[in-house]
Amino acid sequence: MNMGQSILTLLAAGVVATGCAKKEEPPAAPAAPAVDLAAEEAAIRSRSAEWMNFLNAKDAASIRNVYTADATTIYDGSVRRGDAVVASAEKNFADNPNEVVSWTTDSVRLAQSGDLAIEFGTLRTDLDGAEGKEPATDGAFVTIWMKTADGWRVLADAGTQNEKKDDAAN
Repeated sequence: MNMGQSILTLLAAGVVATGCAKKEEPPAAPAAPAVDLAAEEAAIRSRSAEWMNFLNAKDAASIRNVYTADATTIYDGSVRRGDAVVASAEKNFADNPNEVVSWTTDSVRLAQSGDLAIEFGTLRTDLDGAEGKEPATDGAFVTIWMKTADGWRVLADAGTQNEKKDDAAN
C-alpha cells in the first residue's frame, strides 16, 4: 500500500467511525412546573366566595372583574354575553335591593394544566332578604373558571332553580 492509499484508508475509516458514533442530542426542554391542583382549587373556592360577597354588596365594579370580557351566563333560559352579564346584575340590584344570594361549592374539577376548572354547587336566592315575605328558592349551578394573568375569572356560569313541587302533592 502506498502513502496515498494509506491516507485514503485512514480518512475512510475516520468518516465511518464518525458516522457510527452516537450523536449528541440537544438538551431536552425543561419540564413545565407541576401545577399544585389543591392550591388552585383553594384559590377558586376563595374567589367564588369573594364573588358572592360582591353580589350581596351590590358591587357591580368588583363583579365586572370576576368575569372574563367574553363571559356567558345562562340562568333559567336567559342567556347573556359580555357586558350584558354585568348590566343584568346592575338591573337586578335595582329591581331587588334586598336580595340575598348564597351558594355552596360542592366540588371543583381542574384541568391538569391548571388553567381551567369547573365548579359545581347549590344556590339559594332570597329576593326580599330579611323581610321574609317571599320564600327563598333553591337551585344548582355550574361555573367554568379560566386562569388569566389577573387570576381566576368566570368564563361561563349557568344556574337554575330546582323544580317547584306541586302544592297539591304536599
